[in-house]
Amino acid sequence: MRVLVASDDQAISQQIRGVLVEHGAECPAGYLVSLDLAADRSSVLRPELLALVMPSDWSTGLTVLRETRTMAPHARTLVLGPANDPKRILETLKQGADEFLDRASVEAELAGALGRFHAACQRVQSGPSGGRIIAVLAPSGGSGASTLAAGISTALAQEHGQAGLIDLRLGVADQTAMFNLRPTRTLADVCEHVARLDQSLFEQSLTRHASGVHLLAAPVSSTDADRVTAKGVRRGLVLARVRFPYVVVDMSNVLTPEQVEVLWQADQILLVARLDYTAVRNTRRTIDTMAELGIGRDRMRLVLNACGQRRQLDVKQAEEAIGIKAAQCIPYDPAAIHAAVNNGEPIVLKSRFSKVNKYVRALAISVNGVKK
Repeated sequence: MRVLVASDDQAISQQIRGVLVEHGAECPAGYLVSLDLAADRSSVLRPELLALVMPSDWSTGLTVLRETRTMAPHARTLVLGPANDPKRILETLKQGADEFLDRASVEAELAGALGRFHAACQRVQSGPSGGRIIAVLAPSGGSGASTLAAGISTALAQEHGQAGLIDLRLGVADQTAMFNLRPTRTLADVCEHVARLDQSLFEQSLTRHASGVHLLAAPVSSTDADRVTAKGVRRGLVLARVRFPYVVVDMSNVLTPEQVEVLWQADQILLVARLDYTAVRNTRRTIDTMAELGIGRDRMRLVLNACGQRRQLDVKQAEEAIGIKAAQCIPYDPAAIHAAVNNGEPIVLKSRFSKVNKYVRALAISVNGVKK
C-alpha cells in the first residue's frame, strides 16, 4: 500500500510516516511532500492512500484537498486537523475527504484508519482502478504512429463501448483528419482553464466520433500550441483515466515537458519504428533518454511498422540494435493505409479485410488483454 503524506509541518510528516511504516505501509522519503506539491505528486506517484495535514489557513487546505482529489480520484484521502470545530470537519468531508482524523491523537487515529482501509480492501478485492493510458511514440517521423494510434483507439472503443484519444502532436493535429472531425475545443483550452478544470469541463473539450472514440484534439496554430502546459496535460490525463477504460495518446517525437508527462503516466509505451537505420538509431536514443528520466523498460513495447519492403533491415538486426524484442510487426500495406487516411476513417473501419487491419487489431488486443 503506497501512502503519500502532504504537510507543511515536517515533524508531523515524520510522525505519520513512522506510524505508516509500523503498520506495513509503503511511504519512502519521496512520498513526504509539501501541500503545494500534493496535487502534482499524487498524479505521478498514484498513491492508494493520501494523508493530508490541514494548515492553519483552512481555506488553503480545502483548496489543496479539492485539487488533490481531482488529480488522484481513486486514492482514499485522510485529512488530519484539530477536531474542535464540527462545522470545519463537515466542510472538509463535503470537499472530498474520506475520513477526518484528530491531529492531537495521530497514532491512534491513523492506526484505526489503516485498519478500516485494509478491511475495505479485503471486502473489495478488485475495485475500479481507473483506465489505462497507452502512449504511442515514433522516434522518427513518417513511421505511421498516428495511423496506429487511430486504429488502436478505435478497436478499443469497439471492444469497450468507448475510448479516449489525446492528440499531443501540437501544431500538426493529424487525428482530426484521421477521423474527419471538426473540434471546437482543443488541448490548449484544457490547459488554459486548468485551475478550474473538472470532469464536466473536460468532457466539453472532447469531440466524439461515431466509433466511440472521444478525441481531445491538438491545437493547430503555434499560438495555441504555446498554451499547452505540462500541468494541463497532467490533469487532462487524470480526468481521461477516470472517464475512459483506455486512453491512447498520439505523441510527438520531441520530448518536451508535456510529452514527458505522458511517459510518466503511461501504463504502456508503444515505440513505433520503421526498419531503416535512421528509425532504429532514433528509437535507441529515445529509449536511452527515457531511461535517464527513470522510465523503466518494462513499460516499453517495440512495434515495427511497414514491414516486408525490399532492402529493409532484418527484424533481428533492428531488435539487437534497439535492445528490445519486437512485440508486433505490422505489414506494409500502402493501399489500405492510403484509403483510410484519404477518406478520414481509421484503418480498422475503412479496410476491414486488409492484412494490416488484422495486425492493428491484434496490437489493440495485446494492450487490451481481452481476446474475442
